[in-house]
Amino acid sequence: MEKYKIMNRLVVCAILMGGIVASSCKKDGFYAKSDAALEFSEKTIAFDTVFTCVSTITRVLRVKNPYRSNIKTDITLVGGTASYFSLNIDGVPARQLKDVEIPAQDSIFIFIKANINPNGVNNPMLACDTIAFTTNGNRQNVELLAYGQDAHFITPNDTLFMVYEDGSMVLYHCNFVAIDGKEVTWKNDKPYVIYGYAFVGQDAKLTIEKGTRVYVHKGGMLWVWNGCLEVNGTKDEPVTFQGDRLDKWYDKDYNQWDRIWICESGKDSKINYAVIQNAYIGIQAETIGEKKNNKLLLTNTIIKRSQKAGLLAKDYTIEASNNVFIEAMEHCVALVQGGDYTFTNNTLYNRYVNRRTTSSLYISNYYEYYDEKGKIFPVSNDFSGVFINNIIADVISRGFGFPRDYDKDKAFSVTFENCLIQMDSTRLESPVTHTNTIFNKDPEFGNVEDYKDLSLKSSSPCKNAGKAVSWLLTDIEGNSRNASYPSIGAYE
Repeated sequence: MEKYKIMNRLVVCAILMGGIVASSCKKDGFYAKSDAALEFSEKTIAFDTVFTCVSTITRVLRVKNPYRSNIKTDITLVGGTASYFSLNIDGVPARQLKDVEIPAQDSIFIFIKANINPNGVNNPMLACDTIAFTTNGNRQNVELLAYGQDAHFITPNDTLFMVYEDGSMVLYHCNFVAIDGKEVTWKNDKPYVIYGYAFVGQDAKLTIEKGTRVYVHKGGMLWVWNGCLEVNGTKDEPVTFQGDRLDKWYDKDYNQWDRIWICESGKDSKINYAVIQNAYIGIQAETIGEKKNNKLLLTNTIIKRSQKAGLLAKDYTIEASNNVFIEAMEHCVALVQGGDYTFTNNTLYNRYVNRRTTSSLYISNYYEYYDEKGKIFPVSNDFSGVFINNIIADVISRGFGFPRDYDKDKAFSVTFENCLIQMDSTRLESPVTHTNTIFNKDPEFGNVEDYKDLSLKSSSPCKNAGKAVSWLLTDIEGNSRNASYPSIGAYE
């Protein structure tokens, strides 16, 4: 009897072992049926416009094995060596890989970039390709799309040394796009892409035609020093300035490029109907050396998504009308170190919240610099500011601010007329004066979500609450203003 028990136990053990082995083989085997179908995170990988010779960001495709067994697949970039796209298949750069294993119910990742070669065509082109997956004879495709655009590339070809007041010397890598009294025009035939510093020098002039698109690489800028800039956009064909990364992911990068930097000159600079976005500073207008009689005329322009400031002025002269300054991590407009400013019918509105304590509008006749040893040395000059018919609004109720420690030995005159101001008080103290001020009311924009519509609702307190300005007959949209009772802000 005991003999039979032992035999039975051996049989049971054998069966169990066989089951374990069978189970192990099943787990480690490969799914071999002809109906094999992988799962993809996307069926089409699309890139925004790509400049020729400039690679895109990297997109990621997840390829999943839905089965309880491992699986093998052949992966092929159909365009091969002629393709505008490149692949990295789970860590391996390749255009084709055979027998790529994907563990049971697991995934691999394919990293994809597009790089479009110059084609000599001014109009955008469409680059297409396919990633083919062949699994047990069954083929599946993931499509690749990218729009490509040839461009004028402004790259550094010279150097510039600048010596500052603190004695420090800085070397800049530049492309002198206009110098020595020359006049240069950028046409709107194809985009301009700036690497490093595009420099407009002594008595020179750079004119940018309507509809021109200017893209600036990380850290780059357009620098106008002792020359002048004329931007001739229109309502329907504005001139755009932005970073050269066009994928939507970069929309919330507030420091894609550096700035438009305008310094003292014997000629005025004019910017009309421009859109300036995603810069560290949208426009910096500054007197570095000897102050001259030039000014910046800024009209019908939108400056948005700035890290430091949409507009930063230091001891400059600016006349600004019908402009929109929105979404800055610090200030929409900062006017410091003195200067002479006239702002008429502008909209300053900031919804950026993330730990921000700064005001939409900041003014002072004083500014602090730091030398190379970290020592502070202050600079101050006379300040005059006149603000007529402006909306100065802010979701954290810090629409307007100026320092308590401004230089009282220098002139400091600030006047607000018929403005709407949101701030944490209903008082503006000396040396600030105001008349017909609307404090802490909702301007009632059309749609504040993502700043979609900053025109005024019919119930807005800004409607027909402005001061008559005889020379400003239209708003930023080209609509006629009420001659006797215009609305406050950039939109009538």
